[in-house]
Amino acid sequence: MGKIQEMLLKNGVIYKAPDGSTSYIEGSLVSNSLVVRNSSGWVTHRIERSSNGVDLVVRNVSTGLVETKITAW
Repeated sequence: MGKIQEMLLKNGVIYKAPDGSTSYIEGSLVSNSLVVRNSSGWVTHRIERSSNGVDLVVRNVSTGLVETKITAW
């Protein structure tokens, strides 16, 4: 998960707050995907397969829009 975490840090999806709290990635049993939770534990983004079945997309939970794409190498 290191490369995914690095990509999300670079794009501002995962962040480190000034008070030392951070958002984090965890698996989701309900949607069979990865989710990003903020420091309060709320789900902010879902990481799921894109339509081509190879790449990953990061979808904002509140808007439903894709914010970034993680391409397979």
